[in-house]
Amino acid sequence: MKIKLYDDNGYLNFRAVRDAGYPFTLIIGGRGTGKTYGALRSCVEDGIVFAFMRRRQTQVDIINSPEFSPIRPICRDTGEQITNRPLVKGISGFYRYQIEDGKEKIEGDPLGFTCALSTLSNVRGFDASHIQILLYDEFIPEKGERVLPNEADTLYNAYETFNRNRELMGARPLQLICMANSNDLTTPVLASLGLIRRIDKMTKSGQEIFTDDNRGLLLVLLRDSPISEAKSDTALYRLTNGSDFATMALDNSFAYEDRGAIISRPLQEYRPIVAVGEICIYEHKSKRLFYVSTHVSGGPPTFTAGETDLQRFSRAFGWLWREYLADSVEFEEYLAQVLFIKYLT
Repeated sequence: MKIKLYDDNGYLNFRAVRDAGYPFTLIIGGRGTGKTYGALRSCVEDGIVFAFMRRRQTQVDIINSPEFSPIRPICRDTGEQITNRPLVKGISGFYRYQIEDGKEKIEGDPLGFTCALSTLSNVRGFDASHIQILLYDEFIPEKGERVLPNEADTLYNAYETFNRNRELMGARPLQLICMANSNDLTTPVLASLGLIRRIDKMTKSGQEIFTDDNRGLLLVLLRDSPISEAKSDTALYRLTNGSDFATMALDNSFAYEDRGAIISRPLQEYRPIVAVGEICIYEHKSKRLFYVSTHVSGGPPTFTAGETDLQRFSRAFGWLWREYLADSVEFEEYLAQVLFIKYLT
């Protein structure tokens, strides 16, 4: 699919990505490439009612303050006057306003709303038929940030709460657009959707766009951002040149932990013992040696990357961690190693 990913200034052309019309869009890009700004500005300018969501309520409370509002730079650049007002506990609305007698006078209906995924998990049964786009910002957590329990399922339930039966009534489905930096390839949403290996291949090949029309999915990796190239010669990135942080922020690269043995082994010497998520674990037919590959063969017991299945996998095959610590586990590639560690820990 042809999408003009960058505008004339080098920032993400969010409007073009949004107007591609996929119900589910994932945008992963370097820092400062215009994901959040472009999403909110295009919705405000085009009159598209949005819900802007972060993972936790504490994060939403911060962006609800005027000093840290993601709407603030849009007001600065466009001259719009937009303020935030609390509606119910945990949900606020963005409104245009005018100053009358020294006070803000709200005009019209909300342009959009802020909410937290953690809060929505406890809310059901409200009408959100007027909301056209659900924007989930920073869906890939930064290092050290804890994900929610069963986060992928919580996101799908939130989507169902917003979407309801609009498709059964002949309306278009709600658009869910998730945006993030490339902090952790193994985040729950990517694992649940089976996209980890796909993203790894795209990263290695330099591919920026992947579509799956059957699933209604658009995946965008901002690999050639002119903004990231320009930022490479600023103070922070001169300081951190070559670090994992710099490659994440500028090159949109995921960091892999280099710990295990990466080697190519003939699979005919091994038998599959278990498949989990996007990897298959093999045991050597004559030695106490294990091999982890992203290629699944045979008919071993199979577990998904969902939280409940990973708990079952860990209970049944947790002993593989001891083998790993004893250097008895080898890996076909770094991705297989990353997933092995993630699934067991």
